[in-house]
Amino acid sequence: MTLSGVAVVAALVLALDVLVYLSLRDLMLSNLEAVLDARQQLAQEVLDEPMGAQAAAERLDAAGLRAVVRTVSGDVLASPGAPAFDRVPPGGGSEAGYAWRQFALADGSDLFILASRGGIDATLERLLVLEVVGTIAVIALAYALFDRTSSLVLRPVRVVARTARRIADGDIEERLPAREEDEELADMVTAFNGMLDALEQALARSQASEETSRRFLADAAHQLRTPMAGIRATVGSLLRSDDLGERDRLLDSLAREVARASRLLSSLLRVARLDALEPPSFSPTPLEEVVRDVVARQRGLSPLLTLDVEAAGDLVAEVDGEAIHEAVTNLVDNAARHARHRVLVALRERGADVEIVVSDDGPGLPPGAEEEVFDRFVTLGDAGGSGLGLPIARGIAEAHGGTLRYADGRFLLCLPRHARA
Repeated sequence: MTLSGVAVVAALVLALDVLVYLSLRDLMLSNLEAVLDARQQLAQEVLDEPMGAQAAAERLDAAGLRAVVRTVSGDVLASPGAPAFDRVPPGGGSEAGYAWRQFALADGSDLFILASRGGIDATLERLLVLEVVGTIAVIALAYALFDRTSSLVLRPVRVVARTARRIADGDIEERLPAREEDEELADMVTAFNGMLDALEQALARSQASEETSRRFLADAAHQLRTPMAGIRATVGSLLRSDDLGERDRLLDSLAREVARASRLLSSLLRVARLDALEPPSFSPTPLEEVVRDVVARQRGLSPLLTLDVEAAGDLVAEVDGEAIHEAVTNLVDNAARHARHRVLVALRERGADVEIVVSDDGPGLPPGAEEEVFDRFVTLGDAGGSGLGLPIARGIAEAHGGTLRYADGRFLLCLPRHARA
């Protein structure tokens, strides 16, 4: 049973590795094709009149386009750093770390417009190394788990394996079935399905450039280390414990760590959408309702704090209500984590703008940290948090043509009442 279980987990992990690898490769190759399309169009605009090979090479070099011109006589004229192709197939292709598009000049010479594949190859090699290391670690952990656990633990693993196979086969809408009869695993199933939802959205919406994809991968790997370490430690304790009460406590802790990873993944997804400059969905939104809803939710999470709202009338603004709700939630959550006794959210009108001011009776930011606190993955003090809430809130404000700043111990979110073109 141990070996068969390990084989199932290995197949699952390898299938997911292949899915992630192929998805990322296809995305980056699609971006590379878009780059080649743009460069070919630019080259055709630069070469707007018939000319010889030498003149074409000089004009393309002056325009900053990496290109190779092969004359009718077989001579090769290449931009600095470009490969000198001796034999190439017609049309488009790739060779020596480059992809190209080919078309003919007026004198019969062949023109090759180039784009480097170096970044794509380096990213895929790095991803492959990470997948190999991660797969080995997961298989080793699975062996220990299957060697020490009972059939009660094996049943949900089989369900996960079957579902993962269907996901790897292309059914990315597949989810783990609800386990109402097993309350110990219900929270974990919910959190796992939540992560699958976030992954599906990421695959559907990911249109970022090669550099953005690489940065997102690095940031995600770095930030997920903490919850993954917590999951690993909890699983280790679970394997060593024979006490049913202690196992229940450890399962609850494991579910919380998985939910924490899911929240972090959702934050990273929001960062990716902001990087992609997706426009907000503007609609008339009563901001007082948004503020009061956020505060009501926070009261349930922070029962020992006093949370108040001051609203100057019924202010309506053309904003993305869901995004503004998220921004205010991040600000109020940040204030609640640092407040001693009280958090105040004030809503007021400022000419053609509206301003949401969030303040608390905590110690405030140290001098000089007014801008640093908006950098990604920056956390000040020991109040917890991923370091993404405030940067996300500022990104949402800027996407609306507004601002978010810290002054005099308060966070001030300023938004235009009417959508700006």
